[in-house]
Formats: sequence, C-alpha cells, structure tokens
Amino acid sequence: MSKVKPTLIYVYDPLCGWCYGFHPVMEKLQERFEDRISIDVKVGGLAVGDRAQTIEEGFSYIKDGLQQVEKSTGVEFGRNFKLLVEEGSYMYDSMPPCRAQKTMNELAPHQALSFAGTLQDAIFQDGKNLNEWSTYEELVEDYDVDPNEFKNRFESDEIKNNLIDEFTWCRNHGATGFPTLLIQIEDEISIMTRGYRPYDTVESHLHHLLRNLEKIES
Repeated sequence: MSKVKPTLIYVYDPLCGWCYGFHPVMEKLQERFEDRISIDVKVGGLAVGDRAQTIEEGFSYIKDGLQQVEKSTGVEFGRNFKLLVEEGSYMYDSMPPCRAQKTMNELAPHQALSFAGTLQDAIFQDGKNLNEWSTYEELVEDYDVDPNEFKNRFESDEIKNNLIDEFTWCRNHGATGFPTLLIQIEDEISIMTRGYRPYDTVESHLHHLLRNLEKIES
C-alpha cells in the first residue's frame, strides 16, 4: 500500500441517537484496522441555528425513536436521558458539544473518537447538560489536555467559525445525515455508508476496499 494510509472520516453529531448506537461500531473498526487506516472525526451540526430547539418543540419524535435505536443497535439509553426527553424542556443545541469535539480534535486528535463516546455517554447515559461549560470541565479531566487551554479554545470565535466551515464541508461531501462514513484515498473522498450500519457490514466493506487497494498498489 501507499505510504499514506486511507482515512476513514466519521461524520457524526453529539446529539444524534443513531450515532450513539454507531459509536461501538467505530471503536471496533478502529481496533480492527488500526494499522491500515487513519480515522478522522468530524461533526455535522444536527441541531444548529434555527434547528436548535427544546426537545418538546423540535425533537418530540425522540420519545418514539429511542426504542428503535436500542433494538437496532444494542445500546441502551440511560434513565436520566429518558427523563430529559419526557420532561421536554432541554435545549437540543449541537453547537456547544460540536465546539467541544472540534476543540479536542485540534488539541488531541488521537483522542477524538474516544471523546466522541464520552460526549454521547454524558448526554445519552447520564442526562448531563451539554449546554454548560461545567459539564465539559468535568469531561476533559480524563483526557491529556490542559483544561484552561481547552476552555479558551472552546470559547474562541475561531473555533465557532471553523465549525461553520466544517458543517459546510461535510454537507458538500454528501454527509447530510448522521452517521456518515467517508473514505479518503489520497486526494479522493467518497461516501462509504450513510446511516447506521452493523459492524459486520462495515467491516466487510472496508476489508474488501483495502484488499483491492493493496492489489492495485502491489
């Protein structure tokens, strides 16, 4: 194979329940193909701008969707999140957790996928408020980043502007729903999967793609 590994680009949103179900798949893919691919985590912006609303106003469908996600993916949503959904007043705003993910991507890219799981556990298991800095202050304690540097970056105008560019980039490359997997081979980027897929399906697809690349480049 070429010296530059193919890159699997994982486009997700911290508030996407299907992405929560897909995170274990991504962890297994990272372990399975660790020596053969790089993984890049990007955020797509599920609930930003006018789409940022309370659960009751804009995301009441979540109540009926949780069981489907659990049945299809095997994950379980925590009691505290289910209480948030039932109560309905929690503001579903992707910008704060997307800023946190973007900050981690820049400060410690090797921890990006792990942090994605941490963010989603915080909301979907523990029902923590991802709209408050105090939540992130707690979450980054387990990561190899300086909390003050993280906060300064998280609150900067630059990170907000970079996020808007990232949302646009994701849409322009076909990641209009979440999760989406893109594959980058040298300068070419294409869609590999859209929506939740079980591990065996994605693993087989990626395995055959890499085998074909190896044959071409041998």
